[in-house]
Formats: sequence, structure tokens, C-alpha cells
Amino acid sequence: MGVEGIGASVVRKEDRRFITGKGRYVDDIKLQGMTHAHFIRSPHAHAKLKSIDSSAAMKMPGVVAVLTGQEIVDDKVGNLICGWAIHSKDGTPMNDRRDQEPGARCGRSRGRQL
Repeated sequence: MGVEGIGASVVRKEDRRFITGKGRYVDDIKLQGMTHAHFIRSPHAHAKLKSIDSSAAMKMPGVVAVLTGQEIVDDKVGNLICGWAIHSKDGTPMNDRRDQEPGARCGRSRGRQL
């Protein structure tokens, strides 16, 4: 009988190409005109941001746009979802902040590779 659960060996078909240097990662892809997004999060949990000054970022070489939560609200994008749901012990979502506008916790800047 084999070991199951945490600590168990998992056979994956993709491992061989990665450990032999033949894997391809998203970071390896370079396309003409490609831009990159960089998300900046507040170091303060549940902080309510009053304003964001993006003027210095906009002056940096290669920066195409600086998008804050306000643009996400204005464009009606809705919330940026987390890759997985995290719940409190009582079962409520930990990111359930109904007191904030959609996207208000997010800031995003985009730059072009030089």
C-alpha cells in the first residue's frame, strides 16, 4: 500500500523536461511590443488608501500606463480575483470587504520592455 496525501510521491509527466533543461516557462516568451504588468500591494493590511500619486511612475522610461483601483472602478472591471479562495474559520471569505469599491485595494502599473 502506497503513501497518500501530504508527503506522498506524485508522478508528473512534465518533470522530465524541466529537470533536463527542456522546459519552457512563460518568462521565456518574448513577443514584439510585449508589455508587462506589475502589481503593487499596500504593506498595510486593510488600509484605506486616500490617494495614489502615480506621476513619478509615469515619467519612468518604458512605462505605458499606471492603473489604480479607480480605473478599475471607472471601467467597471469588477474585483481582481484571487487564484484561490481563502476562508476564515467561520467559512466567510477572508477578502470579503464590502465596505470598499471594487478594485480599490489594487494598484497596477504597466511597462514596456526596453
